[in-house]
Amino acid sequence: MRQWVTKRYQADLQKIAERYQISDIVAEVLVKRGLFDWNAMDRYLFPDEDALYDTAQMKDMQKAAFILRQKIDEGKLIKVIGDYDVDGVMSTYILYRGITLLGGKAGYRIPHRVQDGYGMRSYMAEEAAEEGYDTIITCDNGISAVPAVKRVKELGLTMIVTDHHEVPREDGKEVLPPADAIVNPKQEACGYPFQELCGAGIAYKLVSLLFEESGMAGYERELLPFAAIATVCDVVPLFDENRILVKSGLECLEQCHNLGMRALIDALQFHRKINAGDLGFRIGPCINAAGRLDDAVLGLELLLEQDAGCAREKAMRLVALNEERKDYTAKAVREAVAQIENGEMLKNHVLVIYIEDCHESVAGIVAGRIREKYYRPTLIVTKTKEGLKGSARSIPGYHMQQELNHCRELLKEYGGHAMAAGFSLESENLIPLRQALNNHCSLSEEELIEKISFDREVPLGEMQESVVQQLAYLEPFGQGNQEPVFAKRDLAVVSLSLCGKENQIARVQLRDGMRVYRGVDFQCELHLGEGIRGRYGDKAWEELKAGRGRDYEVDILYQPEINQMFGNVEFRIIDCR
Repeated sequence: MRQWVTKRYQADLQKIAERYQISDIVAEVLVKRGLFDWNAMDRYLFPDEDALYDTAQMKDMQKAAFILRQKIDEGKLIKVIGDYDVDGVMSTYILYRGITLLGGKAGYRIPHRVQDGYGMRSYMAEEAAEEGYDTIITCDNGISAVPAVKRVKELGLTMIVTDHHEVPREDGKEVLPPADAIVNPKQEACGYPFQELCGAGIAYKLVSLLFEESGMAGYERELLPFAAIATVCDVVPLFDENRILVKSGLECLEQCHNLGMRALIDALQFHRKINAGDLGFRIGPCINAAGRLDDAVLGLELLLEQDAGCAREKAMRLVALNEERKDYTAKAVREAVAQIENGEMLKNHVLVIYIEDCHESVAGIVAGRIREKYYRPTLIVTKTKEGLKGSARSIPGYHMQQELNHCRELLKEYGGHAMAAGFSLESENLIPLRQALNNHCSLSEEELIEKISFDREVPLGEMQESVVQQLAYLEPFGQGNQEPVFAKRDLAVVSLSLCGKENQIARVQLRDGMRVYRGVDFQCELHLGEGIRGRYGDKAWEELKAGRGRDYEVDILYQPEINQMFGNVEFRIIDCR
């Protein structure tokens, strides 16, 4: 059972509510976002593009812009090398589109997930030289590509690196590639005030500077939606500049004239204003699906398409790939759950699960789903032509990359960070890896209890439509700026009906006092199911699903939303006990 926690702060909520003409419920949420003075609240509530930091403050940004401007003026060929995820595709598009709008000659290369792997390789430099390119610029990669960048310089090409990943170190010192310019705010020598931009955010800043210096200031706003999509999908913190980029990008998306993006939005059948959640859970996954199941260049080609009919076909192709990806994921999750439930895996604090036919590109998604369900560090291992490959997802308190480092003698390759990692190994090392990770695991039982934060306990009747509308002032929501969560105890579940492809969604009637309210649970087995089973047993939950249950009392965590069809407030259940 998950542990519910909330923060306690002393604040004059009435004064805050009066200043911004909001409910004291929303005022308390502001305070619990760590906003304790008027300046912080103003910057949060009114994110404005004028508040973006001076791009020239970023180390080598002006140098990179000067080099590109010079190459454009000289008619030199410039190759953009990106990555196969959403951030890589969007940053590639931003740079390519920006250079061509400035009159430059550009090409692109997005590595194939399976054939190339992550990042720039030496052979890509050789390809570029053979194709007649004068300059290479990376985006969302390159900071660790020391051998490849060395090869670029050996071939006599100009090299610019733009990246946002951590700078590799040896013996505590930075190891930087020998590029002509390196734009990455995480360098020690960079004094830029915000280090959490994604790759597309940095690409956007570079193109903005180029436009400004070329007398084309304002043209960069065309590219804002793509920086926003990448910012949400790369799960960087949505505060400071990222909050501004996403908020402004969503506004620009409403008037976006890119044929490919319009076609994708139409294919996904949005019938309302698009929000940050849609970027992360609907639009982004379609772009990502190309890189997972086919070739990420399909996503870029969609954005570059100039024919409306072809754009529709390409958009539908990406939507179909994403549906295929969902099927692969669901099948692998079912097999993983079966292995766990039918065995003794839960005796282990670290779950290492082998699914032979799991598509390697969805292993990370599956690991995340299992981690969410069982709240254990999870490694999903699958069979490939080169041997076994795996993806890992972790929980707070367990640094996945460091733990894999302790087992490096069992691995062929590995890399990642605290919460996620990738690795490969020989098949005979699978069981030893499981044993080694668990033998070395120091997680306590307390650390294996998931903690969910909520903002305030609020009766359903107090969550009126005006309050829900005011909560929208806090958007965009995402990493570092989670959607507000509220609690209510002693509700009665009056009725329940199941829907969804796998009956995973529950539509419920909830009684609070004398009134009945509409609710929905998109993962009912995980939330309502656990709550009912925990209080009343398995039989009660089965009866409730069959429509024979009585008024079972529960406590819930919820997020309110306005039902677009009926116009009333309903309550999305995110946990139950």
